[in-house]
Amino acid sequence: MPLLNSDVIIKLRTIFREIFDDDTMHIAPSTMREDIEDWDSVAHIKLVLAIEEEFAVRMSTEEVSSVKSVAGFMKAIERHFCDR
Repeated sequence: MPLLNSDVIIKLRTIFREIFDDDTMHIAPSTMREDIEDWDSVAHIKLVLAIEEEFAVRMSTEEVSSVKSVAGFMKAIERHFCDR
């Protein structure tokens, strides 16, 4: 069964809140890396690892380096689910 965007964004919101230790953080597909002050390279890797675990996917090095937004993560997740 395909994931719905609403399910993905809810799971991503939980991950972002955990990684950035902010229970009130709101994200949307339009949220960019530069919109979140603490989204540095270390936080990016933590996000990738948490997303890979939550969605049971493995992102390529190219995907990891090219994702710059919540929408980018959503597209990467969708790509992996379409490949299944």
